Amino acid sequence: MIHSEPQFIEITPEMEKRLAEFREQRKGDPLGGVGTRVLFEDDNVKIWELVLEPGEWSDLHHHAHDYYLVIDSGDLVAGVMPEGGPVDWFVGKIPEIGNTVHVPKGGTEWAFNVGNERYHEVLIELKKT
Repeated sequence: MIHSEPQFIEITPEMEKRLAEFREQRKGDPLGGVGTRVLFEDDNVKIWELVLEPGEWSDLHHHAHDYYLVIDSGDLVAGVMPEGGPVDWFVGKIPEIGNTVHVPKGGTEWAFNVGNERYHEVLIELKKT
C-alpha cells in the first residue's frame, strides 16, 4: 500500500454521458453515510468500510471532517458531485498495489464504481479536524 496523489483518467464523452445520467437519476437522494458500514468509532476517529461492486454507488455523503482513504482493490471509481458543486465529477484510477489518499473536509459526493472490479476501501474519519 502506498500513499500518493490520486491518479485521474481523461473522461471520454461516453463516460461523461454515463456520469451525467447517474447524477440526474440520483438528484433527490438524501445524505447518508460515507461507507457501507462502521468498523470502529471513538472520540477521535470513525472507521468505515466501503464496498462497491461494478455499477454500484455509495450514499450521497458529505465529508464533514478530514479523511484518509485506504484503497486496496478496484480499478476505476468516480466521484460525482451534486449539480452546482465546484466540479461535476472525476474518475480515479486505482493502482494495482492500492493507494492511500487524503480527502479534506467539505466535499459532497457519491462514489460510483464505474470499473470492472470490486472496489474496497477503509475510510478513516478524523473527528477532531
